[in-house]
Amino acid sequence: MILEVNSEKKQIIDISVIIPTYKDWERLKWCLAALKEQNYPKHQFEVLVINNAPSDPPPSWWKEQKGVSLLEEEKPGSYAARNLAIQKARGTVLAFTDADCLPEPDWLSEGMKVIEYNGYSRVGGRINIFQTDKGNKFAFIYEKYFAFQQERNVKLYKKSVTGNFFAKKDLFDQYGLFDENLQSGGDFFWNIKVSQAGENIGYAKNAVVNHPARERISKIAEKKRRTIGGYYLESFSKLKLSRQMLTLLKRTLPPISRIDYIKFDSLGDYLIVLLIRWYIELLGVAELLKLCRLKK
Repeated sequence: MILEVNSEKKQIIDISVIIPTYKDWERLKWCLAALKEQNYPKHQFEVLVINNAPSDPPPSWWKEQKGVSLLEEEKPGSYAARNLAIQKARGTVLAFTDADCLPEPDWLSEGMKVIEYNGYSRVGGRINIFQTDKGNKFAFIYEKYFAFQQERNVKLYKKSVTGNFFAKKDLFDQYGLFDENLQSGGDFFWNIKVSQAGENIGYAKNAVVNHPARERISKIAEKKRRTIGGYYLESFSKLKLSRQMLTLLKRTLPPISRIDYIKFDSLGDYLIVLLIRWYIELLGVAELLKLCRLKK
């Protein structure tokens, strides 16, 4: 349901910016402020914010927002929220980001440039990680190398996260929406499906959004538990028992080979990342075993 549309008149636009939010109004305020600084023509893009917690209404500053549409999605999950916006969007290209992201002023123009001049139907942009004032140093070091790995995912695995992602809207008409049953990983699985169908994807290194590093190791662990749920449903549960056991065994070993492609800034960074990665992988193994027991 659209609650509010602050727009002067209906017109043809190029881009619909889609931002789900869940009880995160303060950081959303800064995200919207960054979007106001875009050098892309203001009359050629719209912004759709989806409140995924309707019981938590927008604060008073929302009334000052212009050119922004507010929607509500009661079904839990950011993919359900994004799907609602996709169906309401008027742009021929959808630009996805998150409430805690700060797009650079040329984010939209650089993303569109790659789509228009390079013939891509999808584009993943660069995500810069920054440490917050309250952030833990070790969590930041880990996030710096592992939070998104956007360039590698786009170029090697042909997939992108929705923190910085552009896609032609007609792709969703042709291949369907995000899987709303997933709490995490829905963007990856949708992209993999579309890539396997033959659609191309490009990397836009100059289309940049800035994303805060998680402030604590516990927050990184929470993310792992969420993503494991998606991995279990889409991949692990479909493996034969012998393959499942081998996968679990590999994940209990020190992940030296799983980080050897990374160019670390220092030996200290390498050791910190190795230990945290090992800890996170062990948490993932425990979560997979838990899900296996629950499904029996």
